[in-house]
Amino acid sequence: MKTYLIFLDKISIFVTELAKEGSLYYSKLENGKTHFVAHHENISIEPEFSKIRTPENMKHFFFRSRDLVARFPKDKSPAVSKQFLVGLKNCDLRGIDVYDRVCLKWQPLDPLYKARRDNTVIISADCPEPEECCFCNLVGLNPYPDAISDINITRLERHYLFETLSKKGEVIIEQFKDLFIEAGKEDLKERDKIRKNAVKALEKFNARSLPDNISERVEKADKKAKHAARKDCVECHGCLHACPTCYCFLLSDYRKGKETERIRTWDACYYAAYARVGGGANPRSKFDDRFWNRFVCKFDYFMQYEDIYACSGCGRCWRGCSGKIDIREILWKL
Repeated sequence: MKTYLIFLDKISIFVTELAKEGSLYYSKLENGKTHFVAHHENISIEPEFSKIRTPENMKHFFFRSRDLVARFPKDKSPAVSKQFLVGLKNCDLRGIDVYDRVCLKWQPLDPLYKARRDNTVIISADCPEPEECCFCNLVGLNPYPDAISDINITRLERHYLFETLSKKGEVIIEQFKDLFIEAGKEDLKERDKIRKNAVKALEKFNARSLPDNISERVEKADKKAKHAARKDCVECHGCLHACPTCYCFLLSDYRKGKETERIRTWDACYYAAYARVGGGANPRSKFDDRFWNRFVCKFDYFMQYEDIYACSGCGRCWRGCSGKIDIREILWKL
């Protein structure tokens, strides 16, 4: 890993030049909130890397809500273009980490996901200003990336500090080397101080850690605990569609002229028909069981499979919840 500096006023040049090579999306402050937006030539670049993750999650770029995955009788692989994602936070990267394991490590491999992943450059950023909804530290993460992305950015007082985390990242820095200078020890000290303060802020919001045996507690939760957890849920499903780690899907075939198209759409375990099988049987007909499946999936099953939680601590579920259900409170009470 190597570190470089770029002056604050040069970041727009870097992003603009990068966008000439493919689609580019970056985090931008709009009406007081940070959103992930597409770069357009006729709009000035105003990136915002200091705020927390955007409301939009990143799985749309790899695992779309509606995807054509096959066509019969003659199949043709869809073209996949290069894309750049700039400003992702470590909680966003946990989502990509989960998808990498599910779609690339598990069998069968997902060729469409792989094509998009291979053609994507990810430039992440530190999260120096955590908010009350953030709890990445409870699920084994720090408010700054050190893996998964290709380059990571830390905003310093006078510069952005770029750290390469992959060969893709090194190639990009070499390509735009005229914009960069090497970082020194004082720059790294400034970065480390910013990170230390971010960790302290997270610890203030999350004074209690999750129990070491949280997976076992989730698995053994009784009916009373499950019902109490979901009592404020109105089944809006906002938490599941905002979640960067949910990966359930449904396949459907549709006739289109003389061909048949196979479409993959997002599915969600809160849906009444989620577990329904042929003949009408439904092992999760009760909402209490479907609601708790989300917890078992993220904090028990996936931990058994991959030794990480399928939760990023991003807080999108709480921010988007109509009933303002805080997943932390549920886990702490177990």
